[in-house]
Amino acid sequence: MKRYICTCLLCLIPAMLPCSAVFSAEEEDKTLSAYLEQALIGNDALLAARAQFRAASAKVRQAGVLPDPKLEIQYYLQPVETRTGPQQAALGIGQGLPWFGKLPLMRKLSSHDEAIAGAKIAAVELDMARQVKTAYIEYCFLGRSQQVVADNLELLRYLEGVARSRYTGGKATYFDVLKIQAELARTQDKARTLKDQASPLRIRINNLLGTEAEQRRAVPKHLPKVVLKKKEHAIYTLALENAPLLQAAQERIAKARTGKELAKKDFYPDFKVSMKTILTGSAEYGDPPDSGSDPLIAGVSMNLPIFRDRRRAKVAEQNADIKAARSLKEEQKRGLKNRIEQGLYAYRDAERRVALYRDELLPNAQQQIEVAVSGFQSGKNSILEMIDAEQSLLTFSLAVSRALADRALAVAGLEAQAGVVLATWEEPDVAEPNDAEDIKEVEPEKK
Repeated sequence: MKRYICTCLLCLIPAMLPCSAVFSAEEEDKTLSAYLEQALIGNDALLAARAQFRAASAKVRQAGVLPDPKLEIQYYLQPVETRTGPQQAALGIGQGLPWFGKLPLMRKLSSHDEAIAGAKIAAVELDMARQVKTAYIEYCFLGRSQQVVADNLELLRYLEGVARSRYTGGKATYFDVLKIQAELARTQDKARTLKDQASPLRIRINNLLGTEAEQRRAVPKHLPKVVLKKKEHAIYTLALENAPLLQAAQERIAKARTGKELAKKDFYPDFKVSMKTILTGSAEYGDPPDSGSDPLIAGVSMNLPIFRDRRRAKVAEQNADIKAARSLKEEQKRGLKNRIEQGLYAYRDAERRVALYRDELLPNAQQQIEVAVSGFQSGKNSILEMIDAEQSLLTFSLAVSRALADRALAVAGLEAQAGVVLATWEEPDVAEPNDAEDIKEVEPEKK
């Protein structure tokens, strides 16, 4: 009988492992890739960035074109008498002509804004992917925690049965039963807390995906195995090549340079060409040969750029913008380096914790609970030692899941900085510290 009970206990312990050893044959209704695809379609921040890009593209088509010609109509309230006849009205048209090279520079200036808007789309996409992955990982961790706590509840119910049996047989006190029941109540409260956490996480995911806030989503039962595929020193190099923020900063430098070139063009005049005709009636006296003919007047006008101090100030403004854009780019490069180093530290720290908890502490906790239960049955160990072993098993099981989640979160942050995918996200982490058959049974000593 004791062997049967001990075997039942050992079957419960592997189920508390932090990574799913056995997965349901039925796939989750939504994978991370499906979440990301939906976010690309429905994420509001991304839709706004795309709309801003379309607006910037439309401005490019508006820039660098000639101003509309101006039609001028004049009617003389009092006709002007001339030799060839009375002048009754005038009709003219004029066209402004900016200085040579101004129009291409105006168009180029708007194209820089378009490129900056395009870089913003890429930045928003990367940040959106990071947020979706973060929310998904937390949802996975929640599901795994729920499973670990549920398995722990089963273990506690079994231990309560052991305590009751010993109490009925006069080998344990009622204090032992009460102590187990108190621990069971605390764990049940933890299970309810975890269940309640699903709703805000689900709403957070739905908001990122642009779907209805209350749309139901299955809680994943496992965490993905997320391990860096790139060398640490290569990530910063990738970030320098792909980071949208740096690309936008470079475009701002180029835009300021184009603005400086355009400001220099203001030292030269802009022109206006015009053509005008005066509607003339027939001469009232005599018969001049050009009686009633409408004269044509061609004209050219230009502004005189004599107030040069204002134009020099505009060039100085663009020089300052160039320096500011360069400084901003350098600051962003340093910030990028810092964020990558922080992400790599978080990744290495999570890796250490995975190795510590999964490969060392959790197997030790499994052996502790096995020995503690056997010792309690034989009367060698107290109820407090058995509960302490149970708490260690729960703590270390959750700690491994937390370390796996933190490792994935660190990779998600690094991908957002590098601008490229650095790991595989769909493979489940199924590593197990020990199999059930590897855990040796400990028979209680016979008195």
